[in-house]
Amino acid sequence: MKKKWGLAWQILIGLVLGIIIGAVFYGNPHVEKFLQPIGDIFIRLIKMIVIPIVISSLIIGVAGVGDMKKLGKLGGKTILYFEIITTIALIVGLLAANVFQPGAGVDMKALEKTDIQTYVDTTNETKSHGFVETFVNIVPKNLFESLAKGDMLAIIFFSVMFGLGVAAIGEKGKPVLRFFQGTADAMFYMTNQIMKFAPFGVFALIGVTVSKFGVQSLIPLI
Repeated sequence: MKKKWGLAWQILIGLVLGIIIGAVFYGNPHVEKFLQPIGDIFIRLIKMIVIPIVISSLIIGVAGVGDMKKLGKLGGKTILYFEIITTIALIVGLLAANVFQPGAGVDMKALEKTDIQTYVDTTNETKSHGFVETFVNIVPKNLFESLAKGDMLAIIFFSVMFGLGVAAIGEKGKPVLRFFQGTADAMFYMTNQIMKFAPFGVFALIGVTVSKFGVQSLIPLI
């Protein structure tokens, strides 16, 4: 019986092959020309499913609880869990940064100035926004605008509020709940299909990266 490779192994193989191709054709612009579209398609597919999954899953989760007291306890536990995990992630990140010093040995001249400037602009924009303004922006003034911009906090806020509304109207909300349950099931099916393309997407993305910046750009990540 022929053994079937699991998705994790397929992605790992795609990663290794991407490194090899990028190293062999280092500095060759044709690598980016042919592989970048494949990588872009994979990234677009991932972005395409994120918002529908978040909306449908949150509405089902909130509306499905039904009891507001249980929902309050669930929300409290979720916030507590989020805070604990965030704190642990922050500590691990700081320790890893001090021990492994990511970025050491990378030729900064090889990095594109336009990409770096993008990060600088984003950082400056974040600094200019205070906590109050950030909190206010969580509430969407136009849902469709938030959807177009991919503003996840605003989308999450609306989804939770909508789920509460569905739960509050009882039996009248059951058809709406079934609709979003079907939406979630369909989106998870799409996710499984898209992940079959993941090995090719990883191969293309890592191949382009290595062909542009060299294998040495991956050394700090090891």
